[in-house]
Amino acid sequence: MSVLTQVLRETGRGLPPQRVAAVLGVDEGLVHAALDHAERIGLVLRAGGESSGRSAAPCGTGCRTATVNPLACAGCPFAR
Repeated sequence: MSVLTQVLRETGRGLPPQRVAAVLGVDEGLVHAALDHAERIGLVLRAGGESSGRSAAPCGTGCRTATVNPLACAGCPFAR
């Protein structure tokens, strides 16, 4: 199972990114990168605002709402 699939599964259970990272044993930045990627390709929509990463209020899960990609996205072909 891919990291993206595992992140989406755990997030779908309601876990915030920091808990998903702990459960999967990965860096929290990777969890955010996976969620950002899933949002960009239309697999998920950000709750509580538009799906551009610019929502005025976060949804309460701890997901970041900045418009700048995290360092984990550097070099990723999907981050363009």
